[in-house]
Amino acid sequence: RLKRPRITPDLGSGSFHLDLPVTGNLPGHRVRAVLGDAEGEVVTASVRADLDLCPRLVLTVPEDRLRTWSPADPHLYDLRLQLLDAEGGVVDEATSYAGMRSVALHGKRVLINGEPVFQRLVLDQGYYPDGLMTAPTDADLVRDIELGLRAGFNGARLHQKVFEERYLYHADRLGYLVWGEFGDWGCETGVRDDNQRPDASYVAQWLEALERDHSHPSIVGWCPLNETYQHLHDRITQLDDVTRAMFLATKQADPSRPVIDASGYAHRVLETDVYDSHCYEQDPEAFAKTMAGLAEDRPYVNTGPDGRPWSLPYRGQPYFCSEFGGIWWDAEAAATAAGDETGSSWGYGERPRSVEEFIERFTGLVDVLLDDPDMFGYCYTQLTDVFQERNGVYGFDRSDKFDTAVLARVQRRPAASETAG
Repeated sequence: RLKRPRITPDLGSGSFHLDLPVTGNLPGHRVRAVLGDAEGEVVTASVRADLDLCPRLVLTVPEDRLRTWSPADPHLYDLRLQLLDAEGGVVDEATSYAGMRSVALHGKRVLINGEPVFQRLVLDQGYYPDGLMTAPTDADLVRDIELGLRAGFNGARLHQKVFEERYLYHADRLGYLVWGEFGDWGCETGVRDDNQRPDASYVAQWLEALERDHSHPSIVGWCPLNETYQHLHDRITQLDDVTRAMFLATKQADPSRPVIDASGYAHRVLETDVYDSHCYEQDPEAFAKTMAGLAEDRPYVNTGPDGRPWSLPYRGQPYFCSEFGGIWWDAEAAATAAGDETGSSWGYGERPRSVEEFIERFTGLVDVLLDDPDMFGYCYTQLTDVFQERNGVYGFDRSDKFDTAVLARVQRRPAASETAG
C-alpha cells in the first residue's frame, strides 16, 4: 500500500517533487501521480515501485497551466496517487492536493514566490472553552482562521501546540500563512544557570510533526522551540545540544523552509535562518526606540533579568518581532471603578481605560513595525482571550471585543519592507 506522501513544490522548475513510500516492493508494481485543475488533467507521471522503498517522481507543470499559491490566490491543484500492479490494476489509491509556492530569504526579507509579503501574524494558542486543546468541530478551526483574516492578519504562529492537521488543510485553501511550532514547555529543572534540559523526546516528537505536515503549502516556516532561557556558558549544555539537534533535524527533514531555532529568548544556533525577539513594551514611542537598532544590525535581543545574554549574536538574518502587543482589555473589569479586584483578568501593561485608548495603542505599536523597512513581519499576541488572559482580539468564546474592521484597516496599509527597493 501507499504510505504518507511528501509533496514539495519547486517553483524554480515549475515542478512538484513527490516522495511516495510504499510498504513493500513487489515485482512489476508502479506508482502513478495525476495532477489536475479546474480544466482537467494537467500532467501525469509514473515510476517503478519495485526497486526503492520510497519511489520518487516529478510532475512538471506546463507553463500555461502554472499557477502559484499565495495569500492573495490560494490556488490548489488536485492530486491523485496510485499504486498499480504489473497488469495496471489499482492496488491502492489516495486523493490529495498540492500548492505551488516558494519561500526564499534575501537580505532581511522573507520572500513568498519571489516577492516580499509582510507577515501580519497573530499568536494562536488553539484553546477552546468547550474543547480545551482540541477543537470541538471542524467548523471551529475554520472560524479561527476567518476571525484572523477579518481582523487584518494574514497568518498565525500556531503557538506551543501541534495543531490538528485539518487546521492546516483549511489554512491551505484560505491562503493563511502558518509557522509550525512544538509544545516545548516542561523542561525546567529549577537549577540556576542550567535551568532547561529538554531531552531526546523533543527531537523525536518534533520529527513526527515535520513528517505529518511537510506537504502543506500554508506552512512558510518552522519554529521548534519557544522562549527557552539559559545564560550562555563556556561549555555546551543540554539545551544547546537539543536546540541544535532540533534545528539540524528540521533542515534535514525539510530544506525548503526557513527555520528559527528558538523563538524569542535563547537563540543557540549561530546559523539560524531567522532571528527574532519578544517585546511587550506598551508605549509606542518607547517601543520604537527599542526596535530602532535593527537598522544598524543591532536589533533588540531578549536577555536575562540581570542583563546577561541568552542568545548568540545576530548575524544579519531576516528579523521580526514575533510577540508584541498583548494589550489587556477586559470590558467587564473596565466597567467597574476599581477594575479587576479579583485578579482573574490579566494582560500586558496597564489596561487601557477605553476601547478608543486600546485602538490608539494598537495602532501605535503596529505602525512601528509596519514602518520599519528591515522588518519582514510581526506576530501580535493574541487571537482570543484564553481563560484569565484577557489580551485577545476576540473573547474566549470568539465574540467580538472591538470593531475588527478598524483593526484590519490599521494592519492592511502597505509595509515599508514590501515597498522598499
